[in-house]
Amino acid sequence: KTFGEVDWASADVGGSRPRDGEEKKDLFLRLDNGDNEVRLLTQPYQYIMHKYKKNPDDKKDFGQKINCSQASGHCPLCEAGDRPKARWFVGVLDRKTNTTKILDLGPGVLTPIKKLASNPKWGDPTKYDICIIVDKKAAPAQYYTVQPLSREPLTAEEQSLKDNFDLEELRKRVTPNTPERVQASLDRINKSGPQGSTSESTSKMAVAAKVEEEEDE
Repeated sequence: KTFGEVDWASADVGGSRPRDGEEKKDLFLRLDNGDNEVRLLTQPYQYIMHKYKKNPDDKKDFGQKINCSQASGHCPLCEAGDRPKARWFVGVLDRKTNTTKILDLGPGVLTPIKKLASNPKWGDPTKYDICIIVDKKAAPAQYYTVQPLSREPLTAEEQSLKDNFDLEELRKRVTPNTPERVQASLDRINKSGPQGSTSESTSKMAVAAKVEEEEDE
């Protein structure tokens, strides 16, 4: 299973953003440097994404996220040699504002949550608050730390927020892309800024993907 609702034990760690034009600024929780206390309200919803770089040689190009369309038949980015990665959306209660948000998780946060879920002392991570600690000065492996907090039941008001969380919003956002939308995103990105053809950019991307694969091994 490559997309949709999964449980904490089966989430495959092994990194889309909302589709173009669909992102709602206040809908997502942006993790701040330091402590970010939340209560997880839903299971993780998995999706598959690419991070496309128009110019892989440009160190300032951090890439743009594009949902993979392989589940819809084929994917132009997969065919160009770019390896997709899994990420997860989860509904949370932001303790700072006491409002519900969507948190976009990569393996750096999901992996320690999975460990908590499999720990008999803690178990289901929706039953207690967690603190996601961000250290922007740390090495990549220590960038995120997840700590469980005291196990307390939700208040009646908080339970109402959980019961009324819009799961359809999560389902919609993890729906696989179509090849046509992926190609349209590629064309838009490649035509912006300095000119460069799609074929040139995807060829460079394939080489960069191969190098990254060799380095990972």
